[in-house]
Amino acid sequence: MSLILRPRPWKWLGMLLGCLAFCGVAVLMLCDGRLAGWFCLAVFGLGSLIAALALLPGANYLRLGEEGFTFSSLFRAHHVRWADVQGFAQVQVASNRMVGWRYREGREPEGRGVRLSLAIAGCHAALPENYGLGAEELARRLELLRLAHASGDIAGALELLAQPRA
Repeated sequence: MSLILRPRPWKWLGMLLGCLAFCGVAVLMLCDGRLAGWFCLAVFGLGSLIAALALLPGANYLRLGEEGFTFSSLFRAHHVRWADVQGFAQVQVASNRMVGWRYREGREPEGRGVRLSLAIAGCHAALPENYGLGAEELARRLELLRLAHASGDIAGALELLAQPRA
């Protein structure tokens, strides 16, 4: 059994509309003969494309399964095993609240990005979205699943989380 969480589309829809508005301003700049309009059109056109891709079905999700979780951001999926995670927690980077995790000793990934993440947020990695939940609630659910996997009752925990809330 697996449970799939999807992000709310409002953030990406807002970004798409904002970028399209700035593309319109860039076209007006070009009509006035300003060459900077090309730069603005390229930047906000690319932003529009990324936002449109993020709105497509399957672009962003969090799949919670019996062996681990898989998160996808712009169609790039990453799988993490429950057994490799030491713990989940809410982390804050600037004004952004996210769910981060630390890997168990011996399972830590290598690289500058991991060292930077540890220095900034105190975790090895973080989810790119909160999938329609608050960061604290999502971290609580992930920690519940990690502990359920360790105790051998992951299927029951997934069933419990799949039930609609009253």
